[in-house]
Amino acid sequence: MNRSRRAAVTLGALTLSAAALAGCGGNGADTAQSSSAQEAEIELLPKDAALAAAVPAPIKERSKLIIATDATAPPNQSIAEDGKTIIGNEVDFGNQIASVLGLEAEFVNISFDSIIPGLQAGRYDIGLSGMRDTEEREQVVDFVTYAKTGPQLFARVQDKDKLTSIEQLCGHSFALQSGTVQEQVGREQSDKCVADGKAPIDIRVFKSQADQVQAVSSGQVEVGAQNAPNNVYLEEQTDGAMVGVGEPFAEGPWGIPVPKGSGLLEPLHAATEQLVASPQYQQILEKWKVESQAIDQSVINGATS
Repeated sequence: MNRSRRAAVTLGALTLSAAALAGCGGNGADTAQSSSAQEAEIELLPKDAALAAAVPAPIKERSKLIIATDATAPPNQSIAEDGKTIIGNEVDFGNQIASVLGLEAEFVNISFDSIIPGLQAGRYDIGLSGMRDTEEREQVVDFVTYAKTGPQLFARVQDKDKLTSIEQLCGHSFALQSGTVQEQVGREQSDKCVADGKAPIDIRVFKSQADQVQAVSSGQVEVGAQNAPNNVYLEEQTDGAMVGVGEPFAEGPWGIPVPKGSGLLEPLHAATEQLVASPQYQQILEKWKVESQAIDQSVINGATS
């Protein structure tokens, strides 16, 4: 029987609070989605008995799918107004996938750059945190794709016309989150600046997306970059004080990282295929206003770069 349930919770999560954006004149809104969005329940997909039987025994025995996420990137994942519940479109995705596998989803909030090491160490079953499926990452984990997007620059609204493309950043300060594709692209662009006889980019790396945004909002750093859907949300939550600038760049597939050899890859892929083909997938995208992230088909290890 189909049923509904809310996401599992975890304590000690870092949120992008009103105080973090005080320097940009926002409306004091929490980074969590509105209460109406939080309460919009979407019916869970039913358990697939064959896929549930294929789940590795240790996971099946505990009846939980332990999912690592960095809950500082709304609307994909963030902390709700209660200060503990992790919400977002990726949380909704995770709950749907777990349901197909006959499991409960349990989300654990950790830093983005700790997700793959945590998977390798066996602390988590999968990750679900807006992670780009890349050829480099595929060397250490496998991926199941579920969405797509590209990063985009963001700045204070008064600075929105100063720097509008990554090619213009030579000699300028640039806020990035540790371990992300944005960091990799930024460093590659800095090397191009030097090769062209220009000053390198002054790259500032932050552990969380909240700290990264705060550095730009306070004027410590000129511009930052995060995934384009996050910029749409950032502008809404700051009443236009912080905005995305320029066009998204380096678009690519997002994937669910899975430890190699865990036995979970095939059933996870089949469950994700069911999600992507379901009405619930579009309902979740619409609920969180991230329709541009939709894909038509889930694949295993779909890296394009």
